[in-house]
Amino acid sequence: MPSFAVIGVGPGVRSRLLRPATPRAVHLECDLVEAELGRAIERIEITRLETLLALADRMELPPEVVELLETTKIEAENGLAELQELTEI
Repeated sequence: MPSFAVIGVGPGVRSRLLRPATPRAVHLECDLVEAELGRAIERIEITRLETLLALADRMELPPEVVELLETTKIEAENGLAELQELTEI
């Protein structure tokens, strides 16, 4: 018990943290996990599109191919921005 006195709380705080989460808390946690996974996927997609754009440039592919890749990259960046806004604190 002396360790609790040092930080000014009792053991009840820990027991409240260990009790099962409410359905609302579980739902929120799932939403946050899904948003984080979505952000990770968008970042991977953006990285891959940057690689494809670099290859397209080195291979001197037609402009319409490059434009499609650039459009897709912009869409991925917009998706990432939206996900970041949703979970902004």
